[in-house]
Amino acid sequence: MLDDAIHFMTEAQEAPNWERLGQHLPYEWIEQAINYTGKASIRHRRLPAEQVVWLVVALALYRHQSISEVIDDLDLALPDAQAPFVSKSAVAQARQRLGAAPLQALFELSARAWCDQDSKHYQFKGLRLFAMDGTTLKTVDTPEHRQHFGAQRYACAVSSYPQIRGVTLTDVSTHLIRSAAFGPYGTHEMQYAKELVSSIPDDSLTAFDKGFLSAEILCNLTGRGNNRHFIIPAKANTKWEVLE
Repeated sequence: MLDDAIHFMTEAQEAPNWERLGQHLPYEWIEQAINYTGKASIRHRRLPAEQVVWLVVALALYRHQSISEVIDDLDLALPDAQAPFVSKSAVAQARQRLGAAPLQALFELSARAWCDQDSKHYQFKGLRLFAMDGTTLKTVDTPEHRQHFGAQRYACAVSSYPQIRGVTLTDVSTHLIRSAAFGPYGTHEMQYAKELVSSIPDDSLTAFDKGFLSAEILCNLTGRGNNRHFIIPAKANTKWEVLE
């Protein structure tokens, strides 16, 4: 029964619409991210850096597709009469050569563009609306991840998986993430929030979780830009003075 259900789910998946991927993620953005991080391929390879970026993005979006299926459907590998197929080891090496920097640059470029394209249609009294909050994510359980990210510790045990602590700046109207900062679980989310303050645009209103009630964060927000405002729940023991 389970085997039949798995086969049904696999066959029922719609074929990926690769044209839409190209429409929303222009090739110029990928070139810009590659050139900005200095990862452009100098040697003639079957999988140059630009093609590997497409591969990583497509694999994240269409996780039910195998690597070979994505490569074939997108026609990513450059033609080579002597090697008609791209081996799995070649794909793994290509992803290692690429690294994370071009993907981070592509995320930052696309996130700003997508959040800005419809911003005029989703404003509150002339202000764009954002929200900042923290979260934790599990990652693959490897010794390297354990050492770098760490995990939550309990009285008699440690979390089953390494954990990542992060903070995101999200466009409230579209639910698109404009910016994100993350790292080891042991680092307080306040540190990641400080990194994101500079990415909040002018003429905006940002809602913070009450855990971010910090003079350093909020003063940096209002002091570094034009018409940048915030709203944050007050803690039970918060004291303030009404100026006006």
